[in-house]
Amino acid sequence: MSVAHINPSNHLFSSGHAPFSISFAQTEQIQALDKEKIITTIQFSATEQAESEDLEAFNIMLPSLSTPAYSEVWVARDKLVSGQQGDIKFRKNNEILFGKICLDESRFDSLEDCSNHAYSSMLNFINQKEFPHLIRIWNFFPEINASVNSVERYQSFCIGRYSAYQNVTEFERTLPAATAIGSHGKGFIVYFVATTKAGVQVENPRQISAYHYPEKYSPKSPSFARATLKHWPSVTHFFISGTASIVGHETLHEENVLIQLEETLKNIEALVTTVRDTHQQPIHDITNLSLMKVYIRYPEHYKMIQESLSQRMGKNISIVYLQGDICRSNLLLEIEAFAEFQH
Repeated sequence: MSVAHINPSNHLFSSGHAPFSISFAQTEQIQALDKEKIITTIQFSATEQAESEDLEAFNIMLPSLSTPAYSEVWVARDKLVSGQQGDIKFRKNNEILFGKICLDESRFDSLEDCSNHAYSSMLNFINQKEFPHLIRIWNFFPEINASVNSVERYQSFCIGRYSAYQNVTEFERTLPAATAIGSHGKGFIVYFVATTKAGVQVENPRQISAYHYPEKYSPKSPSFARATLKHWPSVTHFFISGTASIVGHETLHEENVLIQLEETLKNIEALVTTVRDTHQQPIHDITNLSLMKVYIRYPEHYKMIQESLSQRMGKNISIVYLQGDICRSNLLLEIEAFAEFQH
């Protein structure tokens, strides 16, 4: 049996220092938590689940490649209130705003229109709620590499997202970390966290910023930062975007998943080094990260990736492995990560 690499120390959920914590957990651990402080529980499975009426739990159709399956759990330090505005379900307190949008693409003429609607709604919403600073976004939708009228669906998504951001002044300077993965469900899902004060955008010296990519990747550039640092009074959160085997703007090692893994880890290490040396954060190297989600295109690659990554990362980090499609058809895996530093 292959098991997810989960560090039990990360299941403390909240140290009391941070406004919220993120952990991987099983059902019995989640049931022991104070429901008034659970921001959300994100489940990953290969089957469609009935959508919850609130944000207490929702499902992303990405099969877990390891057993047992873990959920991603967000827990706040302080109690929350819930609500819904249009297509956005949310939980908030005085420090954070967490929201989810789940859309049926058939409501729209195209994925571009669907993406534009989601992002326009989100940007209007966070300003109305006076949480105007996005620090992390996740995007999931099916058939990410398929083409419609000679335009790849990921490109259509990027065009719609870019169009929504056009209403934000100098938006490239404020873009948050993000992930976009091809899921197996029918819905278009975006979830996000926003704050009252801005985070710090972090770019990777080994890569061209995604929002400066050449047009061959998309008529409108992918609009996200490589990472976001968010400083709180006594802790800092470090969100690393979905990261892959790209140097400059080009995919490397198209046919070799393990070498793609190594190149991906070099990119993550470069972000860690930038945060340590340029932003003076107390992180020594990549093994000091707290959580990782590893998205793998082909399930048959799971075992070799899991063995290699576990040897490289040690035992201090919790890792879950999910099967999903990556934004470029020649990318075999993508990794996102999170860390918390106490001041």
